[in-house]
Amino acid sequence: MEGIHCEIKENLCLNVTCQNQGVCRSLNQSYECLCLGDNYYYGRHCEIKTKRLIISTIVSKSFAYIAILVMVITAMFIVIMDILKYCFGIDPTRKDLERIRRKKRAKKRNPVIQRFVYVNAPPSSENPNPTVTETTI
Repeated sequence: MEGIHCEIKENLCLNVTCQNQGVCRSLNQSYECLCLGDNYYYGRHCEIKTKRLIISTIVSKSFAYIAILVMVITAMFIVIMDILKYCFGIDPTRKDLERIRRKKRAKKRNPVIQRFVYVNAPPSSENPNPTVTETTI
């Protein structure tokens, strides 16, 4: 009588933790972790970051720090301008605002200049030669 060969498969993944959402797969006498997204992690337990992930992390953090820095500088500028204006009465933009308002007012009221030319007008005692007279309305 021949012997019966039974192979019992043992689940070796019960005590194995794959990191970074890796999935454990039992092999004959071993296991392996399948790393999801091979572009990000590798290693026996998906514990090592790829250079691509490290670089993208550094770049995204750098942009975040720059954005926060710009927001802080802008907020500080606004606070300083308000302190100068309302606490000390200093308004660095006053002259520019007045100049812009004057230009707008000048555009709204275009002066009408009329020239009256008198032909063959008799000379008067005030102006001996009154050929051109300007009036502004």
